[in-house]
Amino acid sequence: MFRRKRSAEDFAEEIKTHLELEADELRSEGLAEAQARRRARSEFGSVPAAQERFYLKGRWVGLDRLLRDVRFGLRSLRQSPGFAATAILTLGLGIGANTAVFSVMNAVLLRSLPVSDPDRLVYLRTSQPPHGTGTIDSNETFSYAVYDALRQQSRGLSPVVAYVPLSNSKVAVRYGADPEEAEGDMVSGTFFSGLGVKLLRGHGFSEQDETNHAAIAVISYNYWTRRFGRDPDVMGKVLYVDGVAITIVGVAAEGFEGVEGGRSTDFWIPLQSRPELNAWGSPLEDGKDYIENQTWWCLRLIGRLAEGTTRTQALAQLQPIYQRAAYVGLGTPMAGEKPPVLSLADAKNLPGYNQQYGNPLRILMAMVGLVLLIALTNVVMLLMARNGARQREFSVRQALGAGRGDLLRQFLAESLILVTAGGVLAWGFAEMATRLLGSWAQIESSLAPDRTVLLFTLGVLVMAAVLFGLAPLRVALAGGAELALKTSAATSNTDAGKSRAGRLIVVLQMAMCVVLLVGGGLLIRTLRNLQNTPLGMQLDGLVVFGVKPNIQSIPEGVAFYVNLMNRLRALPGVESVTVMEERLGSWSSDNSDMMVEGKLPDVANGSSRTVRSNVAGPDFFRTLGVPVLAGRDFADSDTATSPHVGIINQQFAQRFFPNQNPLGRSIGTEDGRYKMTVVGVVKDHKYRSIDEEPIPMAWYMYAQIPMTGAMHVEMRVHGDPLAILPSARKALQQINPNLPLIRPMTQRAQYDETISGQVLFARLAGFFGLLAVVLVATGLYGTLAYRVSMRTAEIGVRMAVGARRGQVVWMILKGSLLLTLAGVVIGVPPAMLVGRALTSSLYGVKPLDAMSYLFAVVGVALVAFAASAVPARRAASVDPMRALRTE
Repeated sequence: MFRRKRSAEDFAEEIKTHLELEADELRSEGLAEAQARRRARSEFGSVPAAQERFYLKGRWVGLDRLLRDVRFGLRSLRQSPGFAATAILTLGLGIGANTAVFSVMNAVLLRSLPVSDPDRLVYLRTSQPPHGTGTIDSNETFSYAVYDALRQQSRGLSPVVAYVPLSNSKVAVRYGADPEEAEGDMVSGTFFSGLGVKLLRGHGFSEQDETNHAAIAVISYNYWTRRFGRDPDVMGKVLYVDGVAITIVGVAAEGFEGVEGGRSTDFWIPLQSRPELNAWGSPLEDGKDYIENQTWWCLRLIGRLAEGTTRTQALAQLQPIYQRAAYVGLGTPMAGEKPPVLSLADAKNLPGYNQQYGNPLRILMAMVGLVLLIALTNVVMLLMARNGARQREFSVRQALGAGRGDLLRQFLAESLILVTAGGVLAWGFAEMATRLLGSWAQIESSLAPDRTVLLFTLGVLVMAAVLFGLAPLRVALAGGAELALKTSAATSNTDAGKSRAGRLIVVLQMAMCVVLLVGGGLLIRTLRNLQNTPLGMQLDGLVVFGVKPNIQSIPEGVAFYVNLMNRLRALPGVESVTVMEERLGSWSSDNSDMMVEGKLPDVANGSSRTVRSNVAGPDFFRTLGVPVLAGRDFADSDTATSPHVGIINQQFAQRFFPNQNPLGRSIGTEDGRYKMTVVGVVKDHKYRSIDEEPIPMAWYMYAQIPMTGAMHVEMRVHGDPLAILPSARKALQQINPNLPLIRPMTQRAQYDETISGQVLFARLAGFFGLLAVVLVATGLYGTLAYRVSMRTAEIGVRMAVGARRGQVVWMILKGSLLLTLAGVVIGVPPAMLVGRALTSSLYGVKPLDAMSYLFAVVGVALVAFAASAVPARRAASVDPMRALRTE
């Protein structure tokens, strides 16, 4: 292993010289030359043993033997390039797919927030808000009064931290001349210090910054990299957020992307009290922002358990404070109203991910685990087949003195080579697949593999290396040293036990393939159903983007949008333009009870009075291509001074005006502040998502209600919808250079986002099913080819005594089809269990869908036939005389 002064050749020459000198001395004593040479060798001892001792002197014996075995293994694998390439590719795909899915699962479900002591962090939750409040999320958001009361105690949680997005999507940000959109949160002064977030540069916030509503910001490492190129002089630079100048004072450490599930926050600012920077980007309500409006529960809260305090003890301290603060500004509870109950949820992971991705990822992990099992058994079968052909070699080595340990070490060395090469390929495949998974699932958090993923991959590789080293050992030792004396291929390579083990493995692979194909078939049919679902509108030619102007009054807001729509309508290729408050296909909706003919309506059969509503602009339904069944669309003539009008859908008309003409009827908000006359009825269409069922819905005219905040612009254009965006951006910046287009995309792409999870699930399930098919075909082909080669003499005898080629082909195919039948019988019951587990993920297809099962069975049968065709043809082409002469 290390360089020595004497080489083995020098030492051999030294031994030769010593023996000659010793023989000369013995001859001088009167012995004959031959006798002197024999006596000299006898007195010296074993020359090979001396050379072996010299060779091992100064070496690490175990490592040296391993290196010799590795070199031998490399030479052996170079002689079988097809086997080596197949085994390495199989391992790379199987282990790489597992690493990719586990990497996503780790980032989404297992990885802790990159903060100090994350196990002591808790999210605050509530059973329900008090009557008369509005919420962003009925269980996760609180009023400013609740936050203010809870942060003043220190015995339960210390501190209590508040955070709230600046927009329900992204916020307009300008640095330099070019406006853009970014994710931003307002946070309390204790956000960074309370969570224990490290800062790479600058400093975080203080409670004084929160009190003074300081115009400062901490940016994320990713945003610093993406927008500022990691400029070390970024401190002191100014961002314009919705037109407000904000000075950068810090950069968060790499890896911290906020505490918003599904979002990667770009910057944080202290809680503000400005109309331009209200919570969630909402306009002021009656001139009140989120701090003054105690009926708006919009803040999310997170806290750290006080030192030495359990969750139970913390809740006991917080509950009475919370229940008093919940009614600040609301008066006393209504008669019979249950007080809201505070609870604490684990906050070491990002919220919402488990509900959104937990079940699909666990099912995918199970599916990819089956793929890994198929891959590993495939390589085991290939190794057993290859080592079966090398059995005479192993017997010769045993006859020359090699023990079980020597053979095992050799097998482990060869498996180490295969697993190392497969692991490198797997890691590269996993890196690429992880990025694709994050893109398909629209997960903004970092999915980069960490130490946990690395340990998982290493664990799988070690397991594979040990399995591949041990599995062929029994085959190698089966013949013993005496097999070296045998000359008959027919007798030296037949082993019923090996044959049975190979067939059993193939059957189990077939069963697992059936399970994966059924699961993939159900999900792919679900995806096709979703993609072919009628949306009730004409999506071709539609493009949508958001706009969030800084508007202080209702007339100013109306004038802004009238000006913007007129400019956009004048662009070449534009057919029509409209605006809306809630973007279609964004999962957003405003739901409430609604007055019908001046009162809350009575509904039959226990139906709900809940109505979904939206604010829309002129030509709204014509732009979308939604048919107007009765009455008319909104028009430019519907202004603040004209009679207030509304439009309803079919569901609204059928539920609240059964067997009546709804046109001319009065509808309005539950509080009675806004009343309007129904002037149109439109066809039901998809609103929040592709897979939703329609509910009663009403639309208000934007110019007739106090809308001063963000809106979404919908344009119908000729040709490529996205080609109009540069012209639209220029038209907007002619009005206000600080405003970017927020999340511009086609309306079709917006709806497609609502099924991104199903698309991801179906694509991966289909890929894993296809991968399983390829692996099963490879394994079956290898097994049958090996069995045909081992039965060459038998087939030659059969053909010599009269067997026809067709009979030989059928003999091989029959065995393959019987294995397939057994695999299908074993695989269908677990496939049915998988179908039931997928029930919540299916759309328009049942768990026992006959087409999916038929597809799986036919697919497995075709794969078996294709994998058997070449070995069967090879068997039929055996020359009987050559096969017999070989014996």
